[in-house]
Amino acid sequence: MSSAQKIVDKVDQLHLEREFVKISELLTEGHKQYPEDVEIMWRLARSYFDKNEEVANKDEKKKLIEQALELTNKASTINPNHWAVHKWLAILISALGDHISSKEKIANAFKIKDHAVKANELKPNDATTLHLLGRWCFSISSIGWIERTAASALFGTPPTSTYDEALTYFLEAYKCDPTNIRNALFTGDTYAALKDNAKAKEFYKIAAAIEPKSEFDKNLVKEAQNKAK
Repeated sequence: MSSAQKIVDKVDQLHLEREFVKISELLTEGHKQYPEDVEIMWRLARSYFDKNEEVANKDEKKKLIEQALELTNKASTINPNHWAVHKWLAILISALGDHISSKEKIANAFKIKDHAVKANELKPNDATTLHLLGRWCFSISSIGWIERTAASALFGTPPTSTYDEALTYFLEAYKCDPTNIRNALFTGDTYAALKDNAKAKEFYKIAAAIEPKSEFDKNLVKEAQNKAK
């Protein structure tokens, strides 16, 4: 087993234990030793994203997302058919949406969908990818008339989806991983958008009952508890 693989194996174990500081230190050093190892690169990008979810400062969050994107884009040039690289490109481009203009967000919507679909083709039944596809459908379905009109003017044919399509992905993700608080919460939100309040409350209660693994998760649980009332 190579030293790079040993780093990857150790990181995967630490990720299960939510040891994000140790993960960051190990991957930063590993990337210096193996600067073109894709397995290390996408995991380091993931660690930047994890840190972004734990900080409040908007400038710091944007910097972390941009660092992660730069790393993942480089990884995609080394291995353009790696499922995790495409998954994290989709996640990171989506996360960048909180820091850019509406025009850029709409343009990026096509890229997010392409990367998520590619990731799902390369590795079907990954809960995170299925959740991401659900989030994409939910987000597109939630676009207001003004934004949709602007998108039509800019791109001719704006991205389209439905809440029913979003629900299909969220339920598939739930089958693959019923412990994902965010997915259960979005499933509830989608049922609410479809006016099925009983099913919405059911999934809010499911989300509220899942054990949180981080401060970010704790906030999701609180949101689910409030929506379940």
